[in-house]
Amino acid sequence: MDLLASLHFSLSITGPICLVLLLGIALKRLGLLPDSFVESASRLVFQVTLPALLFLSMVRTDFSTMPSPWLILYGLLATLTAFVLLELTAARCIGERRLRGIFVQGSFRGNMGIMGLAYVQNAYGPEGIGAAALYVGAVTVLYNILAVITLTRSLGGGHGLRPIVKGVAKNPLIIAIVSALPFSLFGVALPELLLTTGNYFAHMTLPLALLCTGASLNLRVLRGGVALTGWATANRLLLIPLLLVVGAWLLGFRGQALGILFLVSSTPTAAASYVMTRAMGGDSTTAANIIATTTLGSLLTTSLGAALMGYLGLMA
Repeated sequence: MDLLASLHFSLSITGPICLVLLLGIALKRLGLLPDSFVESASRLVFQVTLPALLFLSMVRTDFSTMPSPWLILYGLLATLTAFVLLELTAARCIGERRLRGIFVQGSFRGNMGIMGLAYVQNAYGPEGIGAAALYVGAVTVLYNILAVITLTRSLGGGHGLRPIVKGVAKNPLIIAIVSALPFSLFGVALPELLLTTGNYFAHMTLPLALLCTGASLNLRVLRGGVALTGWATANRLLLIPLLLVVGAWLLGFRGQALGILFLVSSTPTAAASYVMTRAMGGDSTTAANIIATTTLGSLLTTSLGAALMGYLGLMA
């Protein structure tokens, strides 16, 4: 793939997402996306439409086209390794204990469910979402566990293992993927009525989620904690995707599997990190700073990364 074709390919992935995010910002300023709507719509996406998208994608998945189970295992081990290294770094370099968990979570916890799937759909179509669904589901489980661990450690909580297990078991995304596996594995056909109805919800997921993400961005919160925010942003958008992709390439992963790994690992920090930080009494302003900078920065870094990988023929 030549350089111009690579740039066109990368813009086809990130361009539509950028425009919808900007539209969300504009509609918020025009008063068409008030906070009450954004909050309700975000819950709707997380609890209903995104699970419907993942469920239907998994039901239609041809497991022969899915990434190797070894890639999923690699993603889990790489995420766990990154988490341990970030914890060690935070303990040595961040003096204020209550900021360590926010830094660690902001660095490793990507927004795979929304931005990651949007990137994958633009790059590989609906088949790409089906191929990425199991990877996203598995790593999302680990994200939730590690986020609770790091925030509990840094904020002085002592909630134990039970709420972690309960939170994972009640996660709508995990429930949707697990529920779809029997239908996909045994070829059980769903009634057309249910498929059509589910498609209505699934098709609204990414546009609605991206509009809400744009409307939620607040650049005015970018005050204080500049060094920590910049450090976490560099980890999330540059260091972690680079290490994950290079490691996977050295292990022999190629083509769509490597492309999906790059796209979901280059995502901005998940919005859920703000909600969890605030709920546990942490510095929610710093958490919001990291989400804002990584969301805007990922449009550039993912575009450049996709262009480079396309040029090198690594995403075919």
